[in-house]
Amino acid sequence: MATTGHSQGYRRIGQADHPRRLAHRVLTEVLREGAFANIALPRALRQARAEGLLDARDAAFVSELVYGTLRGLGRLDWTLARHVSRPLAELDPTVVDLLRMGAHQVLDMRVPDHAAVSATVDLARECVTDGPAKFVNAVLRSLTREDESTRVADMAAIEARFARLAVKHSHPQWMVEAFEEALRRHSGAADELEDLLAADNEAPLVTLVARPGLVDVADLADEAADLLGTRVAPGALSEYAVLMESGDPASLPSVRAGLAGAQDEGSQVAAMIAAGAPVEGQDRLWLDLCAGPGGKAALLAALAAPKGASLVANEVHPHRARLVERATRALDNVNVICADGRRLGGPGTAWPLGSFDRVVVDAPCSGMGSMRRRPESRWRRRPEDLDDLLALQADLLRRGLALTRPGGVLTYVTCSPHVAETLDQVAALLDEGGTQLLDTAAIARTVAVDEAPEIVGTEGPGGVGTTVQLWEHRHGSDLMFIACLRRR
Repeated sequence: MATTGHSQGYRRIGQADHPRRLAHRVLTEVLREGAFANIALPRALRQARAEGLLDARDAAFVSELVYGTLRGLGRLDWTLARHVSRPLAELDPTVVDLLRMGAHQVLDMRVPDHAAVSATVDLARECVTDGPAKFVNAVLRSLTREDESTRVADMAAIEARFARLAVKHSHPQWMVEAFEEALRRHSGAADELEDLLAADNEAPLVTLVARPGLVDVADLADEAADLLGTRVAPGALSEYAVLMESGDPASLPSVRAGLAGAQDEGSQVAAMIAAGAPVEGQDRLWLDLCAGPGGKAALLAALAAPKGASLVANEVHPHRARLVERATRALDNVNVICADGRRLGGPGTAWPLGSFDRVVVDAPCSGMGSMRRRPESRWRRRPEDLDDLLALQADLLRRGLALTRPGGVLTYVTCSPHVAETLDQVAALLDEGGTQLLDTAAIARTVAVDEAPEIVGTEGPGGVGTTVQLWEHRHGSDLMFIACLRRR
């Protein structure tokens, strides 16, 4: 990383180590340039390891430093503000990010205080001038002198409950409130809020999917264990899942060949429910209306193949459509198209309205259900973002239903538990008539492994049918919502 702004004649005391330098570079890309951590970090790690700059232990350190800092951003900023006389927003962004990295090491990682401070200051000397580097040193040393019990007591003394939980668990306050409402409406378990918030801050395991008919799940587990030297375990929900403690899935031959992929168990179960819901009559043509980046489409196609069914995988964005093509390249029953899902099925098109036996609408959403994997998203989203998303979801749902033939099944999926994106959308669609909510929870229990944590459904309007909401703290998966509806 190029150095900037050094004072003339500055005498270097220490040189930053490469892992911290790399972590800072990735954090800069994510926090200042809008990159996604789950893309920027693996790319940086692969390049550094290819150049011989990192070993496996260093890579793990970088990953924890990046993801841990992003997850803890709100709490770290609250803590740092106690040691800075000016608002953090008035400081040089580079200095703020260095302070966050240093604070995460002091507060949350098994790094001795002196090492965390000195290494961060060495890095600061490469990035900023002498004065700001000394400022970083002073703030972090002040932090190391603070009594933890005092900090905990002051946090507990925040009067407003949601504000206190937002700081303690490092989430925006509006999301904390939305999570509690979701727990109450989906499961009547608002008292599990802190369990959910804590789980949302845990580093998730890497989850693989063995696409049925392409690779056996046991063979995939052996491949991951042998080639990556990592511990593996079967999934808690999906019979096709392999949980990896560490390692880069992209380096596995089965993944490179498209026989397997990286896919959270919640997403796997959503596809399995969509494939397992009972349709009336034929079952030959399926549609994934919002298919990018392709993991769910690939599993759907693999599940469709034994039934003799084919899948149309639609994606509105060309670059994401290419990702769908890559994800499904090992399957010969997939037709990838690039179109606006809200207009699919118009006059003169290959698939008119009412053509499909199964339709999956995995609509764009707030992403509140996958923030443990994309922690930067919690700081980017705003409540007002929901307005456009809700309108888009409703339009896609209506079009998805119109594309479903009578007797066919529409499966609505979101990676969010937000009530407005889930239960309210389903209720609005049911109010328009022509649909029946199926017992989605019963379908889920049928397709999940026998030992799966209990999947409890939420009753639909009038007590007819159920929807399913998966939870990190209960099921270990992302927060997937699934609802199966039959068109009448």
